[in-house]
Amino acid sequence: MNYYRLITYLTFLFFVHQYTFVEGVNFVVKNLPLHHPQEEPLFLVGSFNSWNPSDHKYQFTRNEDGHLMVSVPDQLKAFEYKITRGDWSKVESTQDGKPKANRVFITENELDTVFISILGWEDLAGQTTIILHDLPSSTPYESKFFLSGNFNDWAPSNSKYQFKKDENGLYRFTLPSSVADFEFKVTRGSWSTIECLSNGRYRPNRVYHHSSKGPEQLIVVVDDWEDVFKGQFWDLTQLTQFLLFHLFLLTLYILWMNHGHHQLKLTLMILSSGLLTITLYWTSNYLPIKNYFGSIHLFHYLMIPLVFLVIANVQDIVYRSYQPKKYTTVYVILAIGFVISLGAYLLKEESLLIIFLERKYEGMNLLVKLIFFFSTFLSWYLTKRQFKSYSTEVLQGSIVKQVNKAFDYYQKVSLIIILFFFIGCLIQVYLAFSFQNNFELQDLSDEVIWYAMFMYLIFISAWVFKYHGLLKPIDQKSTYRKDEMSSTNKEIEEFIENMTQLFDRDKLYTKHELTLNDVANVLGIPSHKLTKLIHQAYKRNFSELVNDYRVHAFTKRVLIGDAEKTTLLSIAYDVGFQSKSTFNRAFKKSTGLTPKEYMKKSEMKKIFDD
Repeated sequence: MNYYRLITYLTFLFFVHQYTFVEGVNFVVKNLPLHHPQEEPLFLVGSFNSWNPSDHKYQFTRNEDGHLMVSVPDQLKAFEYKITRGDWSKVESTQDGKPKANRVFITENELDTVFISILGWEDLAGQTTIILHDLPSSTPYESKFFLSGNFNDWAPSNSKYQFKKDENGLYRFTLPSSVADFEFKVTRGSWSTIECLSNGRYRPNRVYHHSSKGPEQLIVVVDDWEDVFKGQFWDLTQLTQFLLFHLFLLTLYILWMNHGHHQLKLTLMILSSGLLTITLYWTSNYLPIKNYFGSIHLFHYLMIPLVFLVIANVQDIVYRSYQPKKYTTVYVILAIGFVISLGAYLLKEESLLIIFLERKYEGMNLLVKLIFFFSTFLSWYLTKRQFKSYSTEVLQGSIVKQVNKAFDYYQKVSLIIILFFFIGCLIQVYLAFSFQNNFELQDLSDEVIWYAMFMYLIFISAWVFKYHGLLKPIDQKSTYRKDEMSSTNKEIEEFIENMTQLFDRDKLYTKHELTLNDVANVLGIPSHKLTKLIHQAYKRNFSELVNDYRVHAFTKRVLIGDAEKTTLLSIAYDVGFQSKSTFNRAFKKSTGLTPKEYMKKSEMKKIFDD
C-alpha cells in the first residue's frame, strides 16, 4: 500500500515539474532592419557562452515557418545577451546606430518563446535621414509620402519606405549606411503623383553621396507634384498649346481663302512649316510618344531651320528668281544632324526616354544645337544676300517697293531671334565643357531657344496675315507693243474657250483682289500676252472684262429674286466687288444705268410681264 502511494506522489511531482519548468527557450527574430545583409548568419551571444560572437551552437536557423530561430537549454534561467552577425564589429544597435544595452532574460518573466526585433547594426550606422522640409501648397490633404529609388527597385508605394511624421511635424525616413550612393525621388504613392520642378517639368533623379562614417541628414524641398501642377500662361507647355491652336486656326482660314483660286500657296507653305515644327515640339513633351520615339526631342530643333528655308524659297519665288540649289549646303547639314541625332541615341544602352528626362549627354545636345544654329543662320544669311541681288527691272515698280519693305522687316526681326538662338547655344556650350550635370542649365538653354522660336512663329503668323497679298510672284511689266504680230484666230478661239471655263464655270471673277497676273499664272502665259489676247478677243482691258462678268452675275441674281432675300450690296460683294463705289461705277459703265435705275426698270418690266 505504501508502495502505490509513493508511485502516485512521484507522478504528481513529475507533472508539477513539467508545468513549472520549461525544457528550453526559443529565441525568434521577428523583425530585421532595412537593407539587412541577408546572406550573413546571426548568432545569439551572452554570458552563457562567454560572449562568443560566432558560437555555431547558438547560430540562428530557419524554422518551418521561415523565421530565424535558436534555442537555449532550460538550465539557463537568467542571463544577458545580444545578437551579432559573427563578429563584435557587427553587433546590433539602436535604430539610429548607437550602441544598444544588453538584453536580459529571466525564466520567471518569459514564455518559452522570445520574439526579437533588431533595430540596426553598429557597422551599418552611417545612415542617411531624409527630411521633407517643405511641401508645396498644392499638396492634397492627408497625403502619404514614399521614398522611391534604386535601393528599392523604384517602387513608388512600398510601405517600408513611407515617410513618418515626427514631433515637429516634419516627414522623415532613415536609410542605413549600406545605402551610401543612391538616386531617389519622392512620390505620393504612384508614378502619376511624383514630384516635379516648379515649372511643371519632369524632375531628374535626385542624387546623394553619403561621405562620412556617421549619420547624415538630407533636407529635401518638394517644388510641386505632376498631377496637381497648375502652370502659368507663359510656361512653355501652355504656350505650346496656345500657339498650336493659333497656327491651326490661321492655316484653316488661309485654306478657306485659297479655296478654288490657289493664289495663297506660298502663304500656306510658311504656315504649314511653322505648324509642323510646333506640333513636333508638342509631341516631344507627350510621354507615350517620347517613350516610343525617344530621340524625337532633338528632331524638333532641326525643324527650326526648315522654317527659315521655306521663307527663303518663298522670297525667291516672289522675286521670280527661284534657285533651290543655292541652299544645298544647308540641306546637307540638316541631313547630317538628323542622322546623328537618331543614330547616336540608338547606340546608347539606356532607354531613350530616360536619356531625355534625365537631361543626359550634354555633348550630344550641344552638337545637335550647333547644327541647328549654323543651318538657321546660314539660311538667313543666304536670304539676306540674295535679297540685295534680285533683278527687279522687269517687275512692276510699285509692287516691288511693297515687297521690299515686307521682306526687309522680316529679315531684321529674324536676326534678333537668331541672336537669342545663339545665347541658348552658348549656355549649352558652357554646360558641355564645364563637365557639370546641371539640368537647370540644360532647361535654361532649351527655354531660351524655344521662347525665341515661339516669338518668331507669332511674328511669322502676323507677318503672313498682313502681307499674304504680296506673297506671290510679282507682276512683270507689260511688254505689249502695237507693232507686235496679232495672234491667230485659232489662238484667240482657244483663249476665249479657256477664259469661258475660268469665268463661267469656275467663276474666277468672284475672287476679291483678282489681278492680271493671277489669271496669267492660271493660264500659264505671260501677263503682257494676256493683255494682248483680252484686247484682241473682247476689245476691252482686263478690269473692264472682269467687271462685266461681275455685273452680269449681279443682274442675273437680281432677276431670279435674290434681291428679295438679301441686300444689293451683299450680292455685289458675293460676285467680287469690294466696295459700294466700285460697284456703282462699274455697273453704270457696263449697263449705262445706275443700280437704282436698273432696279426700277426691272420692277416695271415685271409688272408689264405679269
